[in-house]
Amino acid sequence: MKKLIKTALIILVLVLSCRKIDDQSYTVKFYGDSYEDIGYSVSIASDGYVIAGQLTDVSRTGNFITGTNKNMGIIKTGWDGNVVWKLSAGGVRSDWGSKLFKNDDGSYICVGTYTDSTNVVQTDVFVVKVSADGSVVWQKNYSRPGNQTGVDLVKTGEGYLVLCTTDRANLNGNIEGNTDIQFMRITANGDTIGSSPQFGFSGNDIGVAIKQALDGNYIVFGTTDRSQEQNQDKNNLLLLLINSSGSVLQSEILGTSADEYAADFEVVRDGYLLTYTIGQDGDAQEIWVKKMQADLFAAPVFTSKVSVTTPGATDNSNKVYAITRRISGYYLLSGIYGKTTAAKMMVCEIDSTGTLVAGHQIIKGSTGVQYAYDVTAGEDGFIIAVGKNSYDVNSMITFLKFKF
Repeated sequence: MKKLIKTALIILVLVLSCRKIDDQSYTVKFYGDSYEDIGYSVSIASDGYVIAGQLTDVSRTGNFITGTNKNMGIIKTGWDGNVVWKLSAGGVRSDWGSKLFKNDDGSYICVGTYTDSTNVVQTDVFVVKVSADGSVVWQKNYSRPGNQTGVDLVKTGEGYLVLCTTDRANLNGNIEGNTDIQFMRITANGDTIGSSPQFGFSGNDIGVAIKQALDGNYIVFGTTDRSQEQNQDKNNLLLLLINSSGSVLQSEILGTSADEYAADFEVVRDGYLLTYTIGQDGDAQEIWVKKMQADLFAAPVFTSKVSVTTPGATDNSNKVYAITRRISGYYLLSGIYGKTTAAKMMVCEIDSTGTLVAGHQIIKGSTGVQYAYDVTAGEDGFIIAVGKNSYDVNSMITFLKFKF
C-alpha cells in the first residue's frame, strides 16, 4: 500500500510541476505500476507512438503486492499519449528493451536483455518482433557463455546487425568480467547467421549505437577505458567501422585527459555528429558534440560544448543520452539537467554547428529524479521524449510531448 501511495504522490507532484511556461505547451503521461518502469526508446508510428523499455508486472492479493516480474515492455499510444496496447515479454527475472526499430511493414523489432536462469543466472541478448497491432510475432533469447546484453540494431540486406556487449574473455587481452563490444547477425525471422565476433582491449569497452555509414559499411560509437596504452587518463570515445559481417575494418580512440562517455550519434549529409558527456555520474557533467567528416577517421570538423542553463542556477550539470535529426536540419538532444541525484528531464535543440538554439530547451521535473533517455520528432513539429521519473524504489515511464 505504501508503494501505491508513493507512486500516486510522484505523479501528482510531476503533473503540478509541468505547467505551461511562456509559449511552451506540452503533454505529460506516465505508464507503469509500483516498482520500476522505464522508457528507453521511442518511435513514431502511422497513428501514434511506440515506446520500449522495462515494465514491472505486479501481482496483488487485495491491496497487498504478492509478486513482481521485470519484463521487456512495449507500449503503443495514440497521438494524445493514451495507451492503445501494451505488452510484456521475457522470463521470470529481470528483462528489458534497449532499442526499438520500425520496419517498413509497420512491425517493430526490439533488442534488449534477457536474464536466463536455466543453469546459472546470466544475461542473454533478447530480440522480440511485434506486429503493428501489438501481437508478438516471435521472441528469442540468444544464450552464449558469459553475460551478454543487447544494445542497438540496424537493418541490413540479410536481416539485422545487432550491437551487444559481452564479458566473455577473448584472445585480444580482455579478461573475463570486463566487457567487450560484440556483434550478432540475425535474419528477419531471428535466426542467427555465422559467428558473433567481439572487439575490445584489456579494459572495459561498451558500444552505445550502431548506424549505417555513408559508404555502406556500419559505424559503432562507444566508450573504452583503454587508457594506459594511449597515454590518456580515464574513459575515452571509441569509433569502429565494421562491415555487414561484424568484422572491424578500422578503429580509433578519441579523447583527452577527462572522462568521456559516448551517448549517441547521427549520420548527416557530409559526415557524422557525435554526442557525449564529459564527467562521471555524481560530479559536474558537460554535454559535448563532435562533428566528424565523411572520412570518419580524419580530423574532426569541430568540437563544441552545449551548455544548458537556467536563470539563477548554481548547478548547471548536464548529461546527454540521445540525439535525433529534425526535418529543419537541426538536432535534438535529450538527457538530464542537474546531477544524477536530483536530475530533471532535459531536451534541447542545436544547429549544425553544435550551437544551442536560443530558447529551445525544456527542463521538467520535481521531487525525485527524472531522465529523458530518448527523443524523436515528427513532421508535425511535435517533439516526443521518453524516460523515467523515480522516487525511492518506484519509477514510472514518462512520456513528454511538446513544441518549442
